[in-house]
This record gives sequence, structure tokens and C-alpha cells, in this order.
Amino acid sequence: MARNKVFNVHDLYPADYCFDSEAFYADPEGYVFTPDDIAYSNAMELERYEQEVPMTYYEKTLLRKWVMAGHSPREMPPSRYLCLTGSEPYDFLDVHRMDKEIRKDMKGMNKAQQKAYLMEYMGWTDDESYPKVSDLQEPTEWEKDHPFE
Repeated sequence: MARNKVFNVHDLYPADYCFDSEAFYADPEGYVFTPDDIAYSNAMELERYEQEVPMTYYEKTLLRKWVMAGHSPREMPPSRYLCLTGSEPYDFLDVHRMDKEIRKDMKGMNKAQQKAYLMEYMGWTDDESYPKVSDLQEPTEWEKDHPFE
């Protein structure tokens, strides 16, 4: 019977990791952070984040996978449904939770209803005085493969 290994945030960076503060302070403007520097920083941020932010076991698992892929827990991932510009103060869990709420709300809707829901969610109107995106360009291959669900 295989046992799952217990997650340890300190396994996300090398055990012998040591920040090169001498090189950093010699030229802070020109210092290039190494992948190990970034992994250590993300791991320490994850440790703080998990202590500060209540989350489910499933959310914690997704967040840890996000950080293991090289991201900060406070970094904003792309949304499945919304066009977020990065100017909003969203992090990984904010976007995950918004997408989950949207998916739940749109369950059972047809494509037209989903489009109307998302436009209202983002505060857009279907004002005829503006050209529709579909009138401006053909859908991309990605858009054809990923229609509203």
C-alpha cells in the first residue's frame, strides 16, 4: 500500500540553498535572481500565505501545484472565463474561486445565455453602437476549439 508523501514547503528548493547576499549587495540593480532564489522566495511566500488565508484541502492542493510550477501564490493566473488585466489585486485563489462561481452559475445555460451572463458579470452591455468583435475578425483557432461551455 503506497503512502502519500507529506508535503513539505522546504522541499520546493534545494536543501543546501543559500542566497548570495554578497553578490546582491555588490550590485543590487544588476543582480539576476537564480531559479533557486525564485523557488525559495515562492516557497516562503506559500508558507506565509497558507497560514494567512483559509482554504479547502482541494484549494491548497491546487495552490501548491501552482507554486511547484514556478509561480508565486500571490501571482494571478489566467481566468478560464474573464479577461483580467493584472491591474486588479487578484491572486491564484481569487481567480480560482471566481472561475468556480462562474462555472456553477452558468451550469445548464446555453452559449447565448453564458455570453450574456459573462458580459453582465464584467459590466459590459450589448450596445449596438459599437461593432461586435465577431464583425471585426474571424475567431481564432483557439476560440473555435474553446467555445463557451
